[in-house]
Formats: sequence, C-alpha cells, structure tokens
Amino acid sequence: MAEIKTLHLVPREGMQVSEKPSVVRVRFGDGYEQRRPTGLNARLKTFQAVFRVTDEATRRWLDEFLSWHGGYRAFLWKPPKHNRTVRVVCREWSVTDNARYSDFSCTIEQVVN
Repeated sequence: MAEIKTLHLVPREGMQVSEKPSVVRVRFGDGYEQRRPTGLNARLKTFQAVFRVTDEATRRWLDEFLSWHGGYRAFLWKPPKHNRTVRVVCREWSVTDNARYSDFSCTIEQVVN
C-alpha cells in the first residue's frame, strides 16, 4: 500500500470553511419530525483555499501533486487555525497565472477514508 502524501503549503488569508452536517430526517403526517446524524462522521468540512506560489518549481510541483491525486486519492493537510491534520481530497481546482505568481483556487473536502 502506498504511503499517503502530505500537502505542506499554507493558503492565503481569508480561506472559507463550510460545514454541512449529514442528517437523516423522517417527517410524519402530523408535523412531527425525527432527525439523527447519518453516522459517526456526519460533520465533515469543506475548505475553499487559495494557494499563491511565486516560483515555477513550486507551481509545477503543486500542479503535479493535484493532478496525481486526481480528485479521488486522499492526502493529508493541516488547515490554518485547526489543531490537527485531516485527510482530504481536492476534487476541483483552477489556476490563475499572473506575471509574478500563480494562484491555485482549490475546493478541499475532508474525508474519512
């Protein structure tokens, strides 16, 4: 089994973190409703992160890192202001090239496996 890789880059200020708890809901005809979490890991986070890279070697490395994981392989990452490393996937990203830097806009989703 291959060793899981780690992303050590820190995103720019203003990263958006969203959380949508996964809940099973049952509604009854009289207006009564029961709710429960769908499992042990019902509160996974999604991060909208922008990584700014200023040199061509780092740009190439990050592009290859994301492409190799292909939106389905998980990797480890420690989000800013979070106290632990989490297992994540990046299913979508875009690159904006400027004269002196490149911005990678990534949607990073926390996963369990």
